[in-house]
Amino acid sequence: MKKFDLGIIGGGQLGMFICQAAKELSLTSVVYSNTEDFSAQRFCDHFIVGNYSNESINEFIESSDLFTIETENIPKTVLRKINRRKKLFPNSDIVEICQNRFEEKNFLNSIDNVSTARFRLVKNFKDLEESLKFLGNQGILKSCKFGYDGKGQYFINKLNYREFEKFSFDEFIIEEVLDFKKEISVIICKTNQNFSIYPPVENLHKNSILRKTTYPAKINKRTSENAKNIALSISSKLGLVGILTVEMFVMKDNSILVNELAPRPHNSGHWSLDFCETSQFKNLILSIFDGKVKNPNPTQNCKMINIIGADYKKKEQLKKAYKFYDYFKGEIRPLRKMGHYTIKS
Repeated sequence: MKKFDLGIIGGGQLGMFICQAAKELSLTSVVYSNTEDFSAQRFCDHFIVGNYSNESINEFIESSDLFTIETENIPKTVLRKINRRKKLFPNSDIVEICQNRFEEKNFLNSIDNVSTARFRLVKNFKDLEESLKFLGNQGILKSCKFGYDGKGQYFINKLNYREFEKFSFDEFIIEEVLDFKKEISVIICKTNQNFSIYPPVENLHKNSILRKTTYPAKINKRTSENAKNIALSISSKLGLVGILTVEMFVMKDNSILVNELAPRPHNSGHWSLDFCETSQFKNLILSIFDGKVKNPNPTQNCKMINIIGADYKKKEQLKKAYKFYDYFKGEIRPLRKMGHYTIKS
């Protein structure tokens, strides 16, 4: 097989946008997907389909010298294998921290001026009972691994906790229910020479799935600077080279608690495709190949709206009215992200 410039683990919509950014910079890409039908298929220069345990992963590792990810849900053995033999952005240590909610929260709380919601590890029903009392008789039980878009999450209180007596507590935490003012996120791209921070955006979730992102977030300047400084502190502590998204809660007193990290481009950064001089995807590519990233330089206040499930059936109308992005997913599912569009605001 010929060598490609960039190997991308995962072929979803984030992988699709990474391939497009690579092509804009005259770079070739190869995608590794564990499904036959995937969004990036028509945008990459080559692809390999297989599971993480078969020989095809070795073929993928030989296909490039530089790699990145579009999902953190990758076995540690695979991440470490790539990191030992080639260069991975962000590196496997960073991805592994972000893969596990318990480890991630312990890491975040070890950084000066960075805090999360209160939480406890839950290994059995007794842990759940004690933790529930500690958290004021309500909490959110969350799987430490493979949780996204609300998967593996359960609201627990004194009325329903008995329903979990026979629950299989295989790596779960419970965290307090926060009375926050709004959700925001900050994306940072970093190299050993410089960094670039995308300004905070405001995120609206429904059923734990991002529905709308608004730039700029309606927060005061001090809160905005605090959010950016938190993202910089976290990325510096990690020794980041690549991209990192920091999801945060703005509390009623304008203090900030960090919710979670994503060591990859993020849904809440899609607005940067149309309303920044340098998108999150292009800066990821620059962090890998150029050694320097560029300022995003936003050009316009805007909104990004996700197309979820059956709303995708309206895509022809949406294409006529907005800048519409199709994720080219074959099957429409009720809570599946099928595309998005952006609009000036």
